Amino acid sequence: MAPGRCRHLHGHSYRLVVGLEGDPDARGILVDFQDLKRLVQPLIDTWDHATLVASDDTALQEALDALGSRYVVLPFDSTAENLCTYVADYLIREAGDWLRARGVRRLWVRLAETETSFAETERALIRDVRPEPAAHAEAR
Repeated sequence: MAPGRCRHLHGHSYRLVVGLEGDPDARGILVDFQDLKRLVQPLIDTWDHATLVASDDTALQEALDALGSRYVVLPFDSTAENLCTYVADYLIREAGDWLRARGVRRLWVRLAETETSFAETERALIRDVRPEPAAHAEAR
């Protein structure tokens, strides 16, 4: 369980940003923004207006069931860092080949819980000399 105030059931109005790095095509486009939005929309549709619950938090799942509340079970605690990693891995798993075919070399995901607090992670789609950075968080 998280320390401090985060140990209490609470919510966030997340802001998800996905960034791509690569070589634009002859028109100057790497990936159409609408296509990128379509890639992440299934996650947004699943998570929107739901409580994100760790799979081992059976007490919360039981309480939400008793209340008739909507929730999504995740295989990890719903920290911003874990959610960033999950989104990045999801994009590579579900659309990695499609992104690589469009010249995307790297992607990054930023998930903000507030205007000043966010987590971010980065992944390579094409191996390069830079090491894979770990997820990091920042609060201002």
